[in-house]
Amino acid sequence: MTIKSILTMIAVIATAFALVILTANVKAISAIDNSSSNNRTSTEIKAHAGGGNSTDMLAVFVPQQARVSVGQSITWDNPSTVAEPHTVTFVLDNKTSTGIVSPFATVPNSTKFMPLPPGSNSEPVKAPGRNNVVIAVNARSYIPTIIDSQGIVKHFAPNAAYTMNGSEKYVNSGWLLPKGQEQNFPGSSNTFTVTFQKAGTYNYLCLIHPWMQGSVIVK
Repeated sequence: MTIKSILTMIAVIATAFALVILTANVKAISAIDNSSSNNRTSTEIKAHAGGGNSTDMLAVFVPQQARVSVGQSITWDNPSTVAEPHTVTFVLDNKTSTGIVSPFATVPNSTKFMPLPPGSNSEPVKAPGRNNVVIAVNARSYIPTIIDSQGIVKHFAPNAAYTMNGSEKYVNSGWLLPKGQEQNFPGSSNTFTVTFQKAGTYNYLCLIHPWMQGSVIVK
C-alpha cells in the first residue's frame, strides 16, 4: 500500500467520523429545540447552556432564540456530562461588560494568600514585576450577579431566580455546571431562572465562551 493510498484512507475515515459527530449534535439540538417548542405555552421554558461530553463539547445555547410572553420564565441548565462551565449573561449596558478573570491589587498589610487545601499544587497568578497585583476569578462572572439601573451591585445564592424588569445594566447567572459536577467549582450553580416582565429583545452570551450567544424575544 502506497503512502498516498494510506493518506487517502485516513482522510476518508476522519471525514466519516466527523459526519457521525455532526449528525449526533444536530439530532441532539433538534430534539431539545422541539421539546422547548412544546413548552412555549407553559409558564416556564427549559433551555440549555452547552452540552456534549469530554471529546465533543457543544458550545451553543439551545434554543438559541427563545420566544416568550411577558410574565414567562426561562430556566437554563448545563446538560454536559463533564464539568465544563457556562454562563447566561445579559450585558444591557456596554460599560458593564466584563471577563471571567481580572487583576486585583492587594491591600497593604493584608493577609498572604495560601492555597486550599494547604500544600496543594496551586498559587495565585501575579502580574509580572508587580507582586502586589494578583489575577483572580471575577466574582461578577462566577456567582449570580445583578447590576440595577442605579449601578447597585447585588449578588445572589447559587441557582438564582430573578425577575428582570428591563432596566438592569447587567444580569449574570454565575457559572453553570452539570448537576453533580458543581463540587469542581465550589459556589457554582446548576440552574438560572429569569422571569421577563418587559417586552423587547434581550441578547445574552456565555462569558467563558463568548462566541456562544443567544436571544430572548419577549412579546
